[in-house]
Amino acid sequence: VREFLQTDRVKIYQFHEDGSGEVVAEAIADRRLPSLLGHNFPAEDIPAEARELFLHARQRSIVDVNAQQIGVSALDDDLIGESEDIRFRPVDPCHVEYLSAMGVCASLVVPILDRDRLWGLLVSHHSTVYRVTDQSLQVVQLIADQVSVAIAQSNLLNQSRLRATQEATLNRVITLLHATPQMRMQSALEQAVTALQG
Repeated sequence: VREFLQTDRVKIYQFHEDGSGEVVAEAIADRRLPSLLGHNFPAEDIPAEARELFLHARQRSIVDVNAQQIGVSALDDDLIGESEDIRFRPVDPCHVEYLSAMGVCASLVVPILDRDRLWGLLVSHHSTVYRVTDQSLQVVQLIADQVSVAIAQSNLLNQSRLRATQEATLNRVITLLHATPQMRMQSALEQAVTALQG
């Protein structure tokens, strides 16, 4: 994604349950911007209202620090991949100050969803003026959608593995209870305690 956009940094930001988040993946070009990998950010950095827009409107944002403008584009769910025109408005001075402190002059943010929740953000930063084209926005949206699919598949796989482990444990306990004419209650209880990590 970073090479496609030709920007200085692309990162994946994952939200925690409390609204705070962490940079869990990152690609940087020529160290023009510092690494944020592993950094945690408080929930206030991306307010609840902004998180709601990312989730429900699937809003993408494009910030031009020099022009002090933010462009927003909501994804049309009826026409996946189609977006409304990018509408620009003045950006909040706090947002400009925040990005400037990180050395960022241009920013593109696209939400990553996990079914009906906001899992994280795909973020591109550039240290100089950068124009986001409709085509690049569509490609980045497609990539974010694929990441969402991969997250859903990973969650299903983890749930299947957990279910298989639980079923194997249940089978071991049942076998211990019925293996001999006399119940092996102590062994069965020990297996259950181990399985339940009790």
